[in-house]
Amino acid sequence: MLSCKELSVEVGANKTRILDRANAGFKGNALNAVIGPSGCGKTTLVKAMLGILPSTGDVHYGDKPIRDSADLQGKLSFAPQFSIAHERLRVEEALRYALDLCVVDKAAKIERLEEILKRIGLGEHRTKRVDSLSGGQLRRLGLGLELVGDPETMVCDEVT
Repeated sequence: MLSCKELSVEVGANKTRILDRANAGFKGNALNAVIGPSGCGKTTLVKAMLGILPSTGDVHYGDKPIRDSADLQGKLSFAPQFSIAHERLRVEEALRYALDLCVVDKAAKIERLEEILKRIGLGEHRTKRVDSLSGGQLRRLGLGLELVGDPETMVCDEVT
């Protein structure tokens, strides 16, 4: 479903290559993992494939070429290693703000909020501030924020 061929990433004025002609393929309807030691380029590979980092090479989602992250909008969500929720918000507020961007119908918003809280196991923590969550809870909140858009595919960085 998501694949790359000869994908490279260069950074800095001297164009230091931090990803060198990588090839990868991820199957649909399956759990796929990129495994390797710290600093080997796992996050760089994922961000380049998703169009978050500028790269050279070919990336496809299904049979369609991907040029930048806009080509994946509505199809794929990326849950980064660290939560993007504002630390002063409560869990429920963070999810509601995300739902406000994606869901118009008020009843559907409430239903979707409850569904996501249950799915990520944070229902009992809904009134906690983001800055009081454990590392694992923050990662689950990050997943919940991406589930708001009901993507076909989820790509998660360092979700444990």
